[in-house]
Amino acid sequence: MRAWLYPVFATCAAVTAQEPAPEPPAAPQATVQYRGIRATDPQASTGLLNPERGWRNEIMINWGLPSRYAVPVVGEGEATPDWWLAEIERYRPFGMTLLQFYYYLDRWEDSAIPPEGLAHLEAQLAKVRAAGCKVVLRFAYEKDIKGPAGATCERILGHLEQLAPVIRRNADIIAVMQAGFVGAWGEWHSSKHGLQEDHEALSRIMAKILDVLPAERMTQVRVPKYKRWCLEGAALKASLPVTAANAHTGIAAARIGFNNDGFLAGKTCGGTWTEPPLFSNPGNPEFDTMTAESPYVMVDGELFYADQAGPVDGLQALQRLRLHHYTSFSLMHSYSEREGKPYSIDRWLTTALTEEQIVSARLPLSDQYCRDANGQAVARTVFEYIRDHLGYRLELQRAAFPTSLAAGQSLSCRLELINRGFAALHNPRPVFLVVVTPDHQVIEQPIADADPRQWQPFAPGDAEFAPLLHTLTAAVVLPTTLAPGWYRLGLWLPDAGAALRYNPAYSVRLANGDTLWWTDPAQRYGANLIGGFSIAAPAADLKRNP
Repeated sequence: MRAWLYPVFATCAAVTAQEPAPEPPAAPQATVQYRGIRATDPQASTGLLNPERGWRNEIMINWGLPSRYAVPVVGEGEATPDWWLAEIERYRPFGMTLLQFYYYLDRWEDSAIPPEGLAHLEAQLAKVRAAGCKVVLRFAYEKDIKGPAGATCERILGHLEQLAPVIRRNADIIAVMQAGFVGAWGEWHSSKHGLQEDHEALSRIMAKILDVLPAERMTQVRVPKYKRWCLEGAALKASLPVTAANAHTGIAAARIGFNNDGFLAGKTCGGTWTEPPLFSNPGNPEFDTMTAESPYVMVDGELFYADQAGPVDGLQALQRLRLHHYTSFSLMHSYSEREGKPYSIDRWLTTALTEEQIVSARLPLSDQYCRDANGQAVARTVFEYIRDHLGYRLELQRAAFPTSLAAGQSLSCRLELINRGFAALHNPRPVFLVVVTPDHQVIEQPIADADPRQWQPFAPGDAEFAPLLHTLTAAVVLPTTLAPGWYRLGLWLPDAGAALRYNPAYSVRLANGDTLWWTDPAQRYGANLIGGFSIAAPAADLKRNP
């Protein structure tokens, strides 16, 4: 067979050499520059509804279940169990898509969780899914420092085993599950059984949490040294620090982030770092650990209630949120809407923030964030800036793509973007170049080497915090059956979970004032349209239809 084919190939080559086929004309190209969201753009008045980042609230989901506490905690005694669903709508203008769920297990500290306890949790998570949100999940037993409840290590491990199926079924809407379980409010201190002093017990609990969670999901601990205790314990034996080389590899250290529940509460951040020297400044070992590892793990925080350690300066808060790469932050602490009188967050709502202050503090800044359409300066507020920059904020800078093609040709596109946020994305997320047809059909082309978890806002350790430029390249072969017409080009970053992939509430919106957020009539896609191109009619059709 090969001997018979060889002369045929040789003959073809000879004919080709004598009569070369004409090269198709080069497709005309467009290079488009994009801008950020101006202070006076419609998108500037509310937060971008992006998943897994931003302001979060705090909800106790124990309604309707008996408690051993004589006085219910906030939320437990509400007359309307689902009041928090209305709260979601109240805070959507703040860009809120995250809910912190506290599930107290105190009534079962001496027994297994009954079926109705597990069913209650699953039902509440189903409501989160229907609302298009995700949760920061925390389990706990002890509702104050001297509370009567508190589970042993063995009971906690048993409860984790029971909770595992519910957690795994709903892992797609769990942004992060905080370590919880131990001590007051699940913060790993003031434990009834002294578990915070038993590092081997903590290591066992952490190992079980990591086993229960899918490998791509993270947990968080209240204080950096707790992470070290767990990793050094016999249950994990993994004391490696997190670095760029091992981030997102699934090792234990890379799956444990931080939740600072005493953000800027005094010089120790409410007990977050109590070791000398300098306490909450560089030079303190725990502070430096968080500085080094926070680019690669998810970080959450909250103020003390009622400014118990004093008011928190807005500009200082911004610099700390940037340095430690905060993804989410509580809107429910030191805020009048939960506490009845104004505190730090209320002051942030009215504290002006100028472009000069942002530049001087080397904070992330889009070129038009503090400008109107005429280029005139517009003061923003500390609250707005936190709203817009918690977690990621992906801003397209430029794109190059053809403006005219023929059906069957390959479309190549190059995109450049900057992450203006405080943090990278931390859960897996695919990236697609999409082509939208005139009748709203979508051609998906995955960008295989694009990983949003690598899109850092600045190089970790860079004292100047210079923004990084991230480049994406993609090519899609257009079907030969495409009809002549105008086609739109977009960037689509959907959820990695199969159940959420085609739900636009879980797709990422770009922070640009001149891209278009598009959803199809079937509400399956949420894509950022960045331009378009035409497909011309074939030459034969042009001759038949002059």
